[in-house]
Amino acid sequence: MKIFLHVCCAPDLTISFERLLTQGYQPKTFFYNPNIYPEKEYNKRKKELIKLSNKWGFEIVDDNYDPKIFYSKIKNNLNNRCEECIKFRLEESAKKAKELNFDFYSTTLLASPRKSHSTIKKWGDYFADYYGIKFLYVNFRSNNGVKRASEICRTYDIYRQKYCGCSYSLNEAKELEEISRNKNFNELTNIIGEDDAKIVFSLYKKEILKIPEDLAPKYIYHGGLEVIKTLKPVMILMKKNIAEDFNLESGRVKINRWKAKFLIW
Repeated sequence: MKIFLHVCCAPDLTISFERLLTQGYQPKTFFYNPNIYPEKEYNKRKKELIKLSNKWGFEIVDDNYDPKIFYSKIKNNLNNRCEECIKFRLEESAKKAKELNFDFYSTTLLASPRKSHSTIKKWGDYFADYYGIKFLYVNFRSNNGVKRASEICRTYDIYRQKYCGCSYSLNEAKELEEISRNKNFNELTNIIGEDDAKIVFSLYKKEILKIPEDLAPKYIYHGGLEVIKTLKPVMILMKKNIAEDFNLESGRVKINRWKAKFLIW
C-alpha cells in the first residue's frame, strides 16, 4: 500500500521507513522543511536524504526552499512557534498527498524524541479530514525506535544534526552548548585544578582522544575516569597498559551516567 511520507530529516526517516515497510506500506517521501536555517544546513540534510534514497531506492518529492514561508507562519505566534511549524508542514504534506492521489499520509516527526505526538496527531488528523485523506499515526519511537535509528545512522554514516532546524532552535542549542561547556570545565577544574584544566580542556569534544598521546595519563591517575567524562570525546583510544589499571576493555563504558566508547590497543 502506498503512503505519502513527510520527511523532516534522514535520521528520523531511518526508523520510520523501516517500520512502515514491515507494516506493508511503500513510502514516497516528501522533503518539505522551509523552517531549516541556514540554507547550507538545509542542503546538508537534503543530501543525507538523497544518500538514503540511493541505498534504499525510494522516491523523493522535493519542494522549493523558501524560509520566508516559515517566518510568515510563526510571526504572530512566536511563543508557540514549534506547533505552528508542525502545523503548516503537515498541511502542505496533506495537500500534496491529495494532489498526488494518495489515500494515506504520515510524517517522520513521529520518530523525533523531542516532538509532541499529541500535537502531531491532532493536526495530522485535522488536515486529513480537511483534504479527504487519512493520517497514519505510528509511534516510531516505541520499542527502542530512537536507539534503532541511531544504529542505522551509524551503519550508513548519516549526519545527525544537533538542533531541530530553525534559527531559534539553533540559538537555543548554542546557548545550551555554552552552558554545558562551562559546566564541564568547572567540573574538570574541581578535579585537577584550574591551571591544568585550562591546558587539558583544549581537548574538549575531540573526535578521537588518544591516551597517552593527547592526554597525559597523570590526569586520569589523579582524577580518575571523571577527567575523560568532562572532555566528552567521541572515542577514546587508550594503550593497553593504562587501560588495565582501570580494568577497561574495548567497547562502551559508562562513566557516571555518561557512555564513552573505548578502543584499547
